[in-house]
Amino acid sequence: MEKIAFGVDFGTTNSIAAAWGEDVRKIESTPVAFWDTGESKRRPHASVVWYSPDAKPTVGNAARAQIDALSGSMGHRFVRSIKRNLGNETPHELVGGQRVAGYEIASEIFRHLRDDAAKSQIVRRQPMDECVVTVPVTFSGRQRRDIRRAVEHAGMRLKGFLHEPFAAMISQFYDPDRKLAAVRDQRIFVFDWGGGTLDVCVVQVSKDGSRVVELAHGGIEDRAGDDFDKRVMARLRTSFLNRHKTLTDEEVDLRGEVRDRFWLEAEAGKIALSSADQAAITVANFFQKDRNIYDLEETLSRAEFERLIAAEIDAAVRTAQRCLDSARLTPGSVDHVLLVGGTSNIPIIRERLEALFGHKVRVAHEPDAAIARGAAIVAAEGWRSFNALPLGVKLCDGTFFDVLKEGAPLDASSSRRIVFYCTDWRVGSANLVFARRAVAGDADATEIGTMLQVPTKHHVDSEAGLDRIVAEFTVTPDATLQCAARSTTVGETVACEIHDISFGLHLS
Repeated sequence: MEKIAFGVDFGTTNSIAAAWGEDVRKIESTPVAFWDTGESKRRPHASVVWYSPDAKPTVGNAARAQIDALSGSMGHRFVRSIKRNLGNETPHELVGGQRVAGYEIASEIFRHLRDDAAKSQIVRRQPMDECVVTVPVTFSGRQRRDIRRAVEHAGMRLKGFLHEPFAAMISQFYDPDRKLAAVRDQRIFVFDWGGGTLDVCVVQVSKDGSRVVELAHGGIEDRAGDDFDKRVMARLRTSFLNRHKTLTDEEVDLRGEVRDRFWLEAEAGKIALSSADQAAITVANFFQKDRNIYDLEETLSRAEFERLIAAEIDAAVRTAQRCLDSARLTPGSVDHVLLVGGTSNIPIIRERLEALFGHKVRVAHEPDAAIARGAAIVAAEGWRSFNALPLGVKLCDGTFFDVLKEGAPLDASSSRRIVFYCTDWRVGSANLVFARRAVAGDADATEIGTMLQVPTKHHVDSEAGLDRIVAEFTVTPDATLQCAARSTTVGETVACEIHDISFGLHLS
């Protein structure tokens, strides 16, 4: 175990860093999370960046607190949920009259987490100069690349990636002496629903406790806590208009400072409904017309909120069932079900999952910090990531070629070149269809939705005339698989990138 190592949960709504290692263990029995020190209660850092006209960027809850007073004021710019905009090729945020790339804004959050951790007595002797960062299971290679660029732009080195639900499972069941012995030969289903994404996965620990693998994973990118805030805001705005009949829908076009204050109050009301049957939501100076000031004063019940998000909850449960189906498991064959993320606190979600899995469902210990702690554990223990399920190319005759074998390290050493002899004379191309073994050792290969069409000659007279396809498969620093292929007769190179890789960890 390293003396000290760091993990970061870079979230859509909140972010937090954690540390673990020999030096931390001398003081604490579990990984230490670095909560926002400016709050009276323990909270993660808000993923909000405030650019003021004459000062360096302010990040976290200190920035979030200024939205009420300064959003919309000249020269002030508040950026939130930047994680959702990573991976875009062109800069998209206007800051101080200049276009700024998403990864540059994200780097301010990483820099803030590093500087905040440096205030701790535990880590003062060793700065956070490298870290393991968690990502949603649906994150593309381009999005992961922007995470790496953000980490480097903040003056750190990316030690590796880890799927968010995978990290939460490790945090929940890890013991410093026994590692994951408590869940040897057991399966854990993780349901991680935060502000930006829903991520689910089924994880299995080997009989000897030396390996832990994802049997299947899945997720939804655009149905999470931030989207629920928008649903609540739309409902409250409609109720406001119904109450004030003289106002029109076109008039009440909320912008800037009012919109941001409205979002804060709607989010607070949503959170309150996790423990209360109803929430009163007030936004002062919501709208002005003809020197008349209108306040928004509405009440939202838990039952009504549940109706607003019913479609999303149904989609989440279906995602959980599809994940089980992909792993060829039934709810009864899962030993533990772990809930993580702020959205998982909504009571009806736990009720629906208990209806599916029974009483195996539990909420992670300190769910706001679970993912960061899991990443810190992996970083400190030096556990090595590998490909959990064979990934390869399925040809039209059903032949399956392993490209990334089961157990292959997720680094450049697993890169390889493969030569295929094939063509589809009807379209003049060789179709490389990517697939994955559904279960380790299973003969069936399930297509993952990625296909590479390699241009070839159109006419083939015999088997000897098949085109020779040379394909280069490269494992990138972003834990993705890049494929570049060309026909030796046509010579045109085509490429694709696969991010849908099942993680595994070798435990020391």
